[in-house]
Amino acid sequence: MPPTRDVWIFNHYADAPDRAAGTRHFDLGRGLVQRGFRVTIFAAGFSHATLQESRVSRRGMYRFATYDGVRFVWLRTLPYRGNTWRRFANMLSYSVMALVVQSRLSRPDAVIGSTVHPFAAAAGFIAARLRGARFFFEIRDLWPQTLIDMGVLQDGSFAARSMRWLEAVLVRRAEVVITLLPATREYLAQRGLPTEHVLYLPNGVRLGTRAATPPPARIAELLDRLKADGTFVYGYLGAHGRANHLDVVLDAAALLSQQADMSIHVVLIGDGPEKSHLMRRAGALGLKNLAFADPIPKDAVPGTLRRLDGAILHLADVDVFRFGISPNKLFDYLANEVPVLFACRSRNDPVADAGAGISLRPDDPPALALAMRTMVALPAAERRRMGSMGRRYVEQHHDIDLIAAQLADRLRGMISGGSSTAD
Repeated sequence: MPPTRDVWIFNHYADAPDRAAGTRHFDLGRGLVQRGFRVTIFAAGFSHATLQESRVSRRGMYRFATYDGVRFVWLRTLPYRGNTWRRFANMLSYSVMALVVQSRLSRPDAVIGSTVHPFAAAAGFIAARLRGARFFFEIRDLWPQTLIDMGVLQDGSFAARSMRWLEAVLVRRAEVVITLLPATREYLAQRGLPTEHVLYLPNGVRLGTRAATPPPARIAELLDRLKADGTFVYGYLGAHGRANHLDVVLDAAALLSQQADMSIHVVLIGDGPEKSHLMRRAGALGLKNLAFADPIPKDAVPGTLRRLDGAILHLADVDVFRFGISPNKLFDYLANEVPVLFACRSRNDPVADAGAGISLRPDDPPALALAMRTMVALPAAERRRMGSMGRRYVEQHHDIDLIAAQLADRLRGMISGGSSTAD
């Protein structure tokens, strides 16, 4: 048998399926473990969603835990609230703690350094250099371009220039650049950076016959009560942040509330920095056809989605999406055969490609309200067909096990001294 290879993944915001957060690296790690690798994920115990430390004891600095064969190293990081200097300190504290703890572990064969923020990826690069491992750089979000296009960061500022420099260093030093976005090669080429070692591995969904965990009792009761009254229920599962611009959903719900002949309800499930604002605004608008619910564990997502009639994906109209998107929530919707309203100006449109819903322009409440009414008016058989087409699309393009197999092949080739030319 070939020797077992050790792979480390540095992702500040990685999480296990027992919490309501992104599980991309857990899912990929699980697939790698099934293919004979040992996987360790370095992640912060402090939750970006709840702004609380929930993984590391009060007196501890780090903790090991294993989920389905994937080892996590939960790191204590500095707490923060809001986008102040404390959040920047939180990012740096993650990188410092990760580098301290990695020195106490046996040498890896390969290291994957992943954004969202580039300092986590930089920690992975430093660890790879210190330990003589192959380095893979994963671009999840385009920093600082995303922050610039959303108006959070000024182009040309010291912070923006520093992030561009760090991104360029990581791209040039990586043996493979993993990207979730279909047009990342174009982005890199525009910046004069190499593109021949880019490997496209989008987000995916864990498919299979495993029984779904029921939704939390409060959400189940709400959905059952609405469905019993014959209400058409749209759901949104995911972050409540600036990029999602869920104010548009509230405005669309306000327009729908004026349509006395249609019974439509929207349930927003999740958390994020904009949630308190959204709840206050919904109260001020007097919305009776919209409800909020707390985040749910990843294992409960399928059981919740299967109780919905439709799902909404809305992203703000910002230029950075011209390089494409790969939102986890969208593939969860499609995998669970829920017809989707897709409101995003992006390079790729998986909903249109799959024939799994209705696509429309973002930041347009009347257009979203019209799309919601249009979906309700469709024959039930047509909505079921959309759901089936979405499931088929995910099976072909976003099965996380197939994506893990591609990553395993590339890791084996690189660890064995193969070429870095990617797909």
